Amino acid sequence: MNVHICVPVLRRYDLLQELLSSLAASTVQPDHVYVINNGTEDIEESDLVTIHRPERPLGVAESWNWFIRNVSAERIICNDDIRFSPDSIRTIVETIGDFVFMNNCGFSCFLIRDRCVELVGEFDETISPGYAYYEDVDYAYRMVQVPEIERPRIDAGIIHAGSSTWKSGTDEEAKEHWRRFFIAKDNFKQKWGFSVESLEGVV
Repeated sequence: MNVHICVPVLRRYDLLQELLSSLAASTVQPDHVYVINNGTEDIEESDLVTIHRPERPLGVAESWNWFIRNVSAERIICNDDIRFSPDSIRTIVETIGDFVFMNNCGFSCFLIRDRCVELVGEFDETISPGYAYYEDVDYAYRMVQVPEIERPRIDAGIIHAGSSTWKSGTDEEAKEHWRRFFIAKDNFKQKWGFSVESLEGVV
């Protein structure tokens, strides 16, 4: 099926290992898993897992874009707090659509195909540069503007554990998290002229 998976990781290496264990039990094995290591711990590579360690920590949008630019395949992107059931991958890749959402996962796990990238573009790295907030809402809104994009939402047996990565850091890192959160929120409003709250129920 030529399935490649991207997993950015910052701190929760324990969750990453649980995710990889869930993939090992899959009835359809991914052809490759790219772990974008934005944290400080080392991760072992294997025949299945390639580690990309950037020169500086990448934000979520930058990590996702690196994968999109460098891999041409059935692309599944997920957080480190995702667990796949044995039939999840088969269900995902057999679903027709340009951008496939998993129920209750939002942008924590999705499949993005070339047609979506061609019509909508890449993720906006200026919304939350070097971090993770509202680049997903921005992309969802941009997809809404392209009516021919098919965005099915499916039940693929995915479990979203919910890592709350920022809560696992120090007090200083938590303060930095909220500082960047509000910067991203302001960046979104400056780009579109309205607040993210205005999109509730739209995207």
